[in-house]
Amino acid sequence: MSEISPVQNPHLVGHDDAMQQVAAAFAAGRMHHAWMVAGIEGIGKTTLAYHIAQHVLSAGENKLGKIDMNHRVAKLVSAEAHPDMLVIRRATDDKTGELRNVIVVDDALKIASFLHKTSTHGGWRVVIVDEAHALNRHGQNAILKILEEPPARVLILITVTTPGALLPTIRSRCRVLQLSPLDAAHMKAILLRAAPDIAVEEQDQLIALSRGSIGFALKIIRTETLPLFQELQELLTAKQLDTSRLHKLADQISRKADAENFDVLRTLLTEHLRHNARDSALSDSSCCERTVRIELWERIIATFAMAESANLDRKLALINIVNDIRAVA
Repeated sequence: MSEISPVQNPHLVGHDDAMQQVAAAFAAGRMHHAWMVAGIEGIGKTTLAYHIAQHVLSAGENKLGKIDMNHRVAKLVSAEAHPDMLVIRRATDDKTGELRNVIVVDDALKIASFLHKTSTHGGWRVVIVDEAHALNRHGQNAILKILEEPPARVLILITVTTPGALLPTIRSRCRVLQLSPLDAAHMKAILLRAAPDIAVEEQDQLIALSRGSIGFALKIIRTETLPLFQELQELLTAKQLDTSRLHKLADQISRKADAENFDVLRTLLTEHLRHNARDSALSDSSCCERTVRIELWERIIATFAMAESANLDRKLALINIVNDIRAVA
């Protein structure tokens, strides 16, 4: 599988309207100083932000959607070495070696320092705040001050999965690009390029399960979680529960080394149950049945949360979840 990081990805598909909005604004000299790129995880928000940065820093030479990686600006941006670009994202915790859950204020304050410098050639300066929903309150306030009085020829690109996590005053000062989940045709085109060895049947399953998020589809492939989810579905729908198969699956995903598998499996199952609950609410199901499905979904989320916080063993969590779902089915 060929998985390319957003900063080095020359292709962007499925977001033509957003790209046209940006290109038109830049060409007309009416580029807003701050753009919020919003949408579900894994649909290309960060890739779009880098494409916009490439377009602006190259004075429009590098086109949105299909970047020429041999362009001098592209080489600098892809190496994250362009002197007029700053990227703020969740940093690695020095103690644990894991990514922090939040973007701390010290990282956000780097923006003000960066903007005190003049641009290299008198052109634009670009700041990308990736996963801005992870900013803590102090970090958001630091960025708000810049948005309130932006310097000339400064472009701030904010990617966010949950815009509601940001201060209303930040949202009101941004032009919003709301990205939709990718449709099946775009998903298939990307999968053919990124994972050409995937069988057609498996490709269709990935498209259905990832619900428009190419990032999540690629994560399912990378973690090899699809067979585990298929095994889980068989355990849930079998007339009689095979406890030995259940314990084998639970043992497999409860290992510390398979933490990412557990996370992907959790997302697949909770999304499956959420959509079942939604479909039940929209159908002619009885009020009692709708309530049962919603309560089941909430109970499974709570069980997974307990396992995440280490209060419940992952193996026991999965066994309890399977029994809970089968009891309702």
